[in-house]
Amino acid sequence: MLARLNQSVGQGGFNIRNDVLLVQKLLNKHTIPGASGVLREDGIVGIKTITRIELFQKHIVKMIRADGRIDPNGKSFKLLRELKANTSQVDLRLTKILTLSSRGVSLLKSIEDLALKPYDDQTGKDITEWVKGATIGYGHLIASSDWDKYKNGISEAAASSLFNSDLRPFIQTVKNKVTTSLKQNEFDALVILAFNIGVFNFSTSSVLKLINDPEAKTSYANLEAAWKAWNKSQGKEIRGLKNRRQAEWDIYSKNIYKQW
Repeated sequence: MLARLNQSVGQGGFNIRNDVLLVQKLLNKHTIPGASGVLREDGIVGIKTITRIELFQKHIVKMIRADGRIDPNGKSFKLLRELKANTSQVDLRLTKILTLSSRGVSLLKSIEDLALKPYDDQTGKDITEWVKGATIGYGHLIASSDWDKYKNGISEAAASSLFNSDLRPFIQTVKNKVTTSLKQNEFDALVILAFNIGVFNFSTSSVLKLINDPEAKTSYANLEAAWKAWNKSQGKEIRGLKNRRQAEWDIYSKNIYKQW
């Protein structure tokens, strides 16, 4: 489905939030000479958004006088949308071959305390017999049927191998469920989110809906709000989850990888 713009966006535009978000997202899909970094997709028109529009008009649309505004029926939006349509299949194929980057792997490992001996994730204490929360390596839950395999501990190399195995279903879920193109940092952030909230929750989330269609109807004002709503456990807001969601959003929107 081609993106639809309702009102003008940019210098002197109506700047309706959803329209601004759409233009920001489309601008981020293009390589524009003179544009550096990822444009923040916040639905707010500021100098960076207007400058990015002007650069797009100057270098891609080839306007003699860039006006910094995208109109629904104007040449700028037509080309912005058509270029997206023409390149989307190529970009999407690139998404399908992405995997979690070394930065993403390092970040996830850094927040998990490496344990070479089994412990109870509820108490943090070492264990010598299986319990429901039996854990080893980088947060790997031990099934009762696998206890004999892990009861005497594992090597660091084995822990890394186990971690990579645990990651695979989340990486594959992002590949299978996302139907639009992604940059590496965006892919990493989505995998890290899915790793925490689970395959089912990610697959049915408003985050995924808005990633695939910025105009999708959800109960959230924008993608950032939908993302950060995953900050509760048993109905209560948890500071650790709030910090984690912010860190994930920084990866997705700013390409900044930091611990939470």
